[in-house]
Amino acid sequence: AGITNTAGLSLTEAVEVEVHDKDSKTCIYAVLSVNFTILYEGNGTTENATFPLPNSVSSNGSICGGNNSAPLLKMGFGTGHSLSLNFSHSTGEFRGDVLIFTYNTSDAKRFPGAKNKSVKHVAVNSLMDSTPLHTIYTCRSVKAIASEAVVMVFWNVSIQAFVENGTIGKNESFCKADLPTTVAPITTRTTPIVPTPVPTKPPPELPAVGNYTIKNGSDPCLLASMGLQLNITYTENKTHSVNIDSNSTASGQCGDKDATLVLEDMDTTIQFHFIVDQSKFFLKEVKANVSLVINGSRTALNSNNSNLRFWQAFVGSSYMCHKEQSIVVTDQLVINAFNVWVQPFQVKNGTFSRAEECSLDDDSILIPVVVGAALAGLIVIVVIAYMIGRRKSYAGYQTL
Repeated sequence: AGITNTAGLSLTEAVEVEVHDKDSKTCIYAVLSVNFTILYEGNGTTENATFPLPNSVSSNGSICGGNNSAPLLKMGFGTGHSLSLNFSHSTGEFRGDVLIFTYNTSDAKRFPGAKNKSVKHVAVNSLMDSTPLHTIYTCRSVKAIASEAVVMVFWNVSIQAFVENGTIGKNESFCKADLPTTVAPITTRTTPIVPTPVPTKPPPELPAVGNYTIKNGSDPCLLASMGLQLNITYTENKTHSVNIDSNSTASGQCGDKDATLVLEDMDTTIQFHFIVDQSKFFLKEVKANVSLVINGSRTALNSNNSNLRFWQAFVGSSYMCHKEQSIVVTDQLVINAFNVWVQPFQVKNGTFSRAEECSLDDDSILIPVVVGAALAGLIVIVVIAYMIGRRKSYAGYQTL
């Protein structure tokens, strides 16, 4: 796949992207402005890194999609950073399934003084709504998405996947934030068009919370309480969601420096590996073996990621997070976790110790970051609107 970046939108830090197929025809088109704010651990302090998606990005890893693969827009930049969005379609609509932001705290320019230098992944539900095929999804409003220690602020977004014969659609489907109550969701650039209602697949129900205990002899040594949902991307441009049964069989082992929790649910086995680093514990590795029946035949998916750093707290305490979290195991498997409460070390009297809450639950930290980032985006938009107003309009696609 090829990629084209235009510098005409540099004032807003917007990036215009065209991914091409083997015949050099456009298969994915996107324009977007993004600002990243990341909390990371420095030398004894919590630091704040803020930077935009730059105009110069790489297309390595982007996929047009076909019978055996789903379309993927992947924009790489800097030292090991990338923003990617995979797409699927059904019943005349396309949508973005999972948005994944990868960042590398070894990048001293963006993360000066970072204590833990590693590559991290953050996965969230897509920022875009389901959109009719051959139509551009457009959202000029500012939207902030928060997950773990990352806040992403988007604005001036236009995306079209499954571009037919390299011709970008002329119709726009506006996001709800851009729509007055009297405006139809689908419009052309000149004349409003009322869309034909299309049935959509209801989202999966939230998983029930399971309570799991691992014992060393007769004494509990690992406690866990959480709801788990697997989001599996496989061939034929489809994503399948599976909720793990809260009554899954739990097994594992406990040690002074490492502990393992294994959950078995029918044809699914998930292994969580925790370790101790200095005075803190965290989730280091996830292994998953999943068996699915697709089109009448059974398919096995084996996924493993040993470069994680989730659910971190001081040894002797527990980790708690009520908000939804996404753990990227591989490109094919993302685990969404709900109402997590874990303690893999130094369990006393069979009960959880004092809980350290995640940054998502700490509104005193997260809300100012989100609001500040959103306000910064709004200020940029006002300045750009003024600059654009002084420029002459021209034919073709509208500059965002």
